[in-house]
Amino acid sequence: MLQRNAKVLKLARSWGRATELDAEITAAPEGATCFLPGTTVRAVALTELVGQIGLGDNIRIDCSALAKNLGTGGYATVLSGSRLPADSLPAAGHIVKARYMPHQHVVQSVEEPDSPHHQIMAEATCLEGAPVLVADLHSAVPAVVAGIRSQDPTSRIAYVWDDTAALPLAFSMSIAKMRECADLDCTITSGQSFGGDLEAASMPSALLAARHVAKADYIVVAQGPGNLGTATRWGFSGTATAQALHVAHALGGKPIPVVRASQADPRPKHLGISHHTLSVLNQLVLIQLDVPIVDSNSLSLSEAAKTALENGARALAQRHTVHRVSSKSALACLKHATVPLRTMGRGLSEDALAFAAASAAGIYAATLRGNRDN
Repeated sequence: MLQRNAKVLKLARSWGRATELDAEITAAPEGATCFLPGTTVRAVALTELVGQIGLGDNIRIDCSALAKNLGTGGYATVLSGSRLPADSLPAAGHIVKARYMPHQHVVQSVEEPDSPHHQIMAEATCLEGAPVLVADLHSAVPAVVAGIRSQDPTSRIAYVWDDTAALPLAFSMSIAKMRECADLDCTITSGQSFGGDLEAASMPSALLAARHVAKADYIVVAQGPGNLGTATRWGFSGTATAQALHVAHALGGKPIPVVRASQADPRPKHLGISHHTLSVLNQLVLIQLDVPIVDSNSLSLSEAAKTALENGARALAQRHTVHRVSSKSALACLKHATVPLRTMGRGLSEDALAFAAASAAGIYAATLRGNRDN
């Protein structure tokens, strides 16, 4: 860790249970060579953990993410304030998330005996064919939802946030906005993650809660901000998508992978269909899947990106059934996304393929549900 004492200079945006602020560092450890007194940093306070923060407050922050130049984690984080947060231990519920961390958080999970949903969860065994769309990047979620809503605007959509990246759901501005405008009908934090409308102890429970408690027609699964990669075949957080796809299949859902793709990523292995998607679907996943892939007809792709997209589609077709989705439709629905579309620092105009690939999965899922209901 890289801890500093600081003073709040400015309160900026707030969303959900998070507050963005500017703070001036007032003290650093002996021998420190960076983030010295007098330096101003941007920080985020998760108010359900550290309480409300006021202008002029003395706070303690961690600057590790700033020091490492992390993208989605590029804030200092507030560890504590100058005033004690209000007691928030739930009267009912005993499930501890972020276990044994200083900010471990006690919640009432949807499954436990004193939950009002316990009986429903005790009897829930099947997802009843509900589409479960599984993405490995948090940035794909708004595009997936836009694809669904373009075809099925009044449906109920639940988002399951896994515990492979950011643990507090409050960290995501986009999810707070999507929930506020009812683009998402329910959020569920599974495993060690916390802060959703419902808390679940595991991925199977989270999926069943989405279907039977939240009454979701569609379930979207993805990590929070903070995707991890190591430039090795299996050292990335997106490998957890294989588990979610298997669980959805085992519980009688319709698992649908959201293909990660890019036309602008400078890394050759992520051009076209990412090697992360290819590795997971062709080597970790043990079941045959229907894989929606956007066509390139309405996308302005370089020859290299177009070739990489087609090569990736052919590789996936060796083990799975590939379904082509119109890029014209995929792009059209993105105009109605309720939050800004950003991935790896790039927007829609810079990397249309990334978002079209995600919205194509939503369009395909809605088509499946429409056929099943008819």
